[in-house]
Amino acid sequence: MKLGILSALYGRPELTRLFLDRLGHLKNTFDVLPAVVGTDFQFHEDCLKRGIAYLDHENKPLGRKWNHGIKYFMDKDVTHVMIMGSDDFSSDNFIEFSMKFAEDKDFTGCKDVYMFGGHPGRRGWGRLFYFRYKGFLVGPGRCYSKKILEEMNWTPWNVNRNSGLDGSITKTVKMLGSHVKRGSFVMIDKGLFMVDIKTPGNISGIPGAAKPFDLFDINTLLYDYLPEQEAKNICDYLSKITAI
Repeated sequence: MKLGILSALYGRPELTRLFLDRLGHLKNTFDVLPAVVGTDFQFHEDCLKRGIAYLDHENKPLGRKWNHGIKYFMDKDVTHVMIMGSDDFSSDNFIEFSMKFAEDKDFTGCKDVYMFGGHPGRRGWGRLFYFRYKGFLVGPGRCYSKKILEEMNWTPWNVNRNSGLDGSITKTVKMLGSHVKRGSFVMIDKGLFMVDIKTPGNISGIPGAAKPFDLFDINTLLYDYLPEQEAKNICDYLSKITAI
């Protein structure tokens, strides 16, 4: 298993740089190959400092931007590519488990994710939520084998889409037929961690099916699952954006 990780960047500089710190840590810890596709070279220097490959493309349509990014892996020595949003923070053990789980499969991911409300004008501001799909995979952390990416001609997203990208790529995978080896797991049952931080600039907010999670607060989970300095930096950021 050799994993590539792809993300797309636009705006939200403080949160994006925290995400790039996480991506750089994963690169050094697991020898993954991270790449991001940005716009107007806004984060080019930040990526160079962290050893992260940077590609540039106009921001919209988003489907075209993501397709441009994933083509980076066409001639790279990877077996799978994981998709992460630039506001998704996963623990080391999430990456480690996902790599082992996906090794003999083509399309994998988890059914659940934590969400934190960092948008003052939307549901859940300043609160932690837990969201679990029934019968579907959440978007962040999905892994696709290089084999099926080649079958999709490295164009898994509808080039004209600006939203609904998770559904778009799922539809493309379904068109490949029954030979695609699928697998899913429940993050919380495996003792793993991933949080999607919703801030101004997000396409979607916290869905109505997400439930407030009061067993732990976001700071506790971040310190439990991330390196101390990364956890502190994210906690400081969340405290600042949710201050009244």
